[in-house]
Amino acid sequence: MEHAKAEFILGRALLKTGDQRGAREHLRTATDLAQRCGALALGGSARRLLVTAGGRMRKMSASPLDMLTGMERRVAGLAAAGASNRAIAEALFVTVRTIETHLTGVYRKLGVSGRTELGSVLRTPDIPDGQRPGRTSESRWRR
Repeated sequence: MEHAKAEFILGRALLKTGDQRGAREHLRTATDLAQRCGALALGGSARRLLVTAGGRMRKMSASPLDMLTGMERRVAGLAAAGASNRAIAEALFVTVRTIETHLTGVYRKLGVSGRTELGSVLRTPDIPDGQRPGRTSESRWRR
């Protein structure tokens, strides 16, 4: 909570001095930290200043899972179910690098350090049959 407050104060000060880019960085961090701590009032204030500084961010909610984009949720769900990055990439028709980027965002937003912690933070969603771990659209047709 104290870290979120410090980031907010620094972001607000940078915004007042005209450093919008620096302000956005600290205000985005303040918003993320505040939301993880459940400090929705502080997070809302940081988000409003972030938007004032030209940044974009989803609306605040009580659940950190709501911070994930649709694609991040799909990737996180597949990763939590045990799929490798390559299997996820093939199932979603994207590159492995794209999956790595999405997972990095998921880890940051959920405050986890890696794939092993996803299961405890994220409920694995129902995964369509064609997107189960280790199966690609091509492997379905070979059976």
